[in-house]
Amino acid sequence: MKLLNSTDIWNVYTMTQALDDVADAFVAVSGGRTMTPLRTKICPDSRRTVLTMPAYAPGVDQVSVKTIALYPDNASRGLPTAPASLVLVDGKTGMTRAFLDGDTVTKFRTGASSGVAFRHLGRDDAQVGLVVGTGGQAFTQVLALLAAAPTLSELRIANPFDGQAEEFVTALRAHPGFAQAGFSGRITTWLNADEAAAEADLIILVTSSTSPVLHADTLKPGVTISCVGSYQPHMQECGADVMARADKIYCDDVEAALEESGDLIIPLESGDIDRADIRGAIGEVIAGDLVGRERDDEIIVYETVGVGAQDLWAAQAIVNAAEEAGVGTDWE
Repeated sequence: MKLLNSTDIWNVYTMTQALDDVADAFVAVSGGRTMTPLRTKICPDSRRTVLTMPAYAPGVDQVSVKTIALYPDNASRGLPTAPASLVLVDGKTGMTRAFLDGDTVTKFRTGASSGVAFRHLGRDDAQVGLVVGTGGQAFTQVLALLAAAPTLSELRIANPFDGQAEEFVTALRAHPGFAQAGFSGRITTWLNADEAAAEADLIILVTSSTSPVLHADTLKPGVTISCVGSYQPHMQECGADVMARADKIYCDDVEAALEESGDLIIPLESGDIDRADIRGAIGEVIAGDLVGRERDDEIIVYETVGVGAQDLWAAQAIVNAAEEAGVGTDWE
C-alpha cells in the first residue's frame, strides 16, 4: 500500500491533469457509469461538518472512500479548513491500494471542477478572472482558473470578510504551483466582491458565507460564475438575484446540489427561480448531450457541491503517477 502525503501528490500531479481527470469523472457520472451515493453527513453544529464520500466505477474497477471535515474556523487556528483522508481500494481484490492526503486531493479536484466548467461554459476570450475568498480551497481555485483560461490578463482576488487578500497573493506567488501556471498578467486585490466583479469574465465564489457576497447589478454580460462554497442549505454565496438573472444554470450533480446547496435551495423556495432554470449537469455538456453556452452575452452559473467520482478519478491518476515515479512510502 502506498502512503502519499501532500508533498508527494504535488510532486506527481498538476492542475492541468486534474481538469482532464475531473472532466472524465463528470462524463462517467452523467452517463450512469459510476456508483456515487449521496454523501453521509454529520453536523455537530452549523460551523462543523464531517462528510463521507464513497465512489466506484466499473470501468476503472477502483473504489475510493474519502472522509472530509469542513471546519472553516480552523483558518484562525493555523489548521486546514477541510482536513481529509482518502483510501483507494482495488476493486478486484478489495485490498487497499493507497492512503492519500485527502485535503490535497480535495483541493485539486474541487479547483478542477471550476476549471472544467470554465472550459466548457465560459467564453474563450476571457480577460479578467475573479476569485472571491482566500481560505484553504482558494489556491487551487486560482490554479484551475489559470489552467482553464490562458487568455487572462488580470487576476482579481477579493476577500470581503477580513482583508486578507494581499497576504493570500503573497503566499500564492511563492508557491511552485503558481510558477508552473505561467501567469504573467497583473494581480489586484479587492475588499468588495461586487466592485471586483464589474469587469470579470470568470468568477469563482469560494467562501463559507451564509449571506450573498455577489449580487446581480454589477455583473457584465457573458460572465460565467462557479459557486463552490455553499455545501449546506443555509449557506449562500451567490445572491438570488444572480440566479434569477442567469440565462442558464448548471451543476456538477443536479440531485446533490438541490439537496445540499443554499445557493439553489433558497432562491427556489423564494420563487426567484424554478426547477426548469437548472439545465442539467456539466458532464452532459462535456459529452455533447446538453447544450452549453450559445451566445457570448449569456450569463451562466455553475453550482458545484462535489461528487465522489471526482476523488476516484483524481486519486487513481495520482497513485498511478506515484507508482511510476517511485514516489511515496510503501507500507507492507
